[in-house]
Amino acid sequence: MPCWKLPILLVTLGAFLPGAASAQEKSVVGVIPKAQKPLKMDGKLTDWDGAFVTPVHVGHPDFANRGGQFLYLWDEKNLYIGLKCLDQKPAHVGNDNELYNGDAVEFYLDTRRGDKLGAAPFGPGTLHMFYTAFTKTDVKPRLRVRDLPAFKDFKLQGAEVAAAKTAWGYTAEFKLPWANFPDFAPKIGEIIGIDCELCSSDGGPRVDRTFVYSGPAAVGSPSAFGRVQLVDKIDLGSLRPYGRVLLPLSLAKSANYAWLYGTVCVSPTIEASVAKLEGKLLDAGGKVRKTATGSRKTQDGGFTLWTGSWEMFDLPPGVYTVELVATDKAGGVITSRTEKVIHGNPSLAK
Repeated sequence: MPCWKLPILLVTLGAFLPGAASAQEKSVVGVIPKAQKPLKMDGKLTDWDGAFVTPVHVGHPDFANRGGQFLYLWDEKNLYIGLKCLDQKPAHVGNDNELYNGDAVEFYLDTRRGDKLGAAPFGPGTLHMFYTAFTKTDVKPRLRVRDLPAFKDFKLQGAEVAAAKTAWGYTAEFKLPWANFPDFAPKIGEIIGIDCELCSSDGGPRVDRTFVYSGPAAVGSPSAFGRVQLVDKIDLGSLRPYGRVLLPLSLAKSANYAWLYGTVCVSPTIEASVAKLEGKLLDAGGKVRKTATGSRKTQDGGFTLWTGSWEMFDLPPGVYTVELVATDKAGGVITSRTEKVIHGNPSLAK
C-alpha cells in the first residue's frame, strides 16, 4: 500500500538550463592548474596534488553508486583529466562504437581562438570524444572520437587512458596531447571551452549521465561548453566565482510539510580550508528568514557531503533564495553560490 505521508520532490541543480548556457559561458567558470610534477599515468590519482576538482551527481538517491569527481591539470604537452567514481559495479559491456553506453566519460573541448571560441558548430580545434576504463568488467581502457563530419579528417594522436579499481569504485586518468590542436599554444592565462560528462551504468547500458558545466546542449554545440582558464597554481583567494562547481548543490522539497533539504559535495580543492559552510534562506527582499549550519560527513573515496535543512511552514508563499557561503578560519569568504526556490504558490502572495 503506498505511503502518502511525505512525498518528496527532488530538484537537482547540477547543470545549467539550456536557455541560461549562452549567458553563463561568456564568463570564466573554472580553472585548470599547471601540474607541478610529471604524472605517472597509472590510473591511481596519487600525484594529482593541486588539481581543480569538480564533484558531480550530488543529491543522487544512489550517490554511493553514482558520485564522482573530475580533476583537471595541464602542462606544456598535455591536458589531463582525472576521475574518481563511486561505483559498485564498474563495467562497460557496450561495443567500441558505443563507448558512451556504460561506465564512461564523454569529453568536450574547444581550443579555438578569438571570436571562434564558443562558436556554434563543431570544427577544427574542437573535440567530442568518449573513453571508458573498462572492457566488460576488466580494466581495459578504450577511447573513440565521435563520428561527426567535422571530425572526418581528425586523427587523434597520443591520447591515453589509465585506470584502477578500488574498494568503492574506480579511478581513471586521461591524457590528451595539445599537439592534436596545432592552432592552440597552452600557456598561463589562456581560456578554453570544456565539459566532462560522467556516464553511469549498473553493469549494463547507460542509465545515468551528468555534466560538470553544461548539459545535453553540449552534444549539439560547443557554445554550451564552460569556459575555464589555464593557471599556474590555485589561488584560494580567487575561487569565489566558482561556487557552482566547487559547491555543487541538490535541493529536495517536501510536498506535504514545508521542509527544504540541501546536500552539497564540498570540492577537495577547498575542503581543507573551509572552516564553516552555512546556508541561508532569503526572501524576495533579501532578508534572512532561516539559517542552517548543517553538518559535514566524509564518505568512502574522500567525498565530503554537507547537509542542511530549512523549515518553511511559517513563511508566506513566494520565491526564496538559498545562499551557501563557505568561509575560512578567519571568516573570509572562499566561495559561495545562490539558487532560487519556490515555496507554496507564489501567485497567492500577490
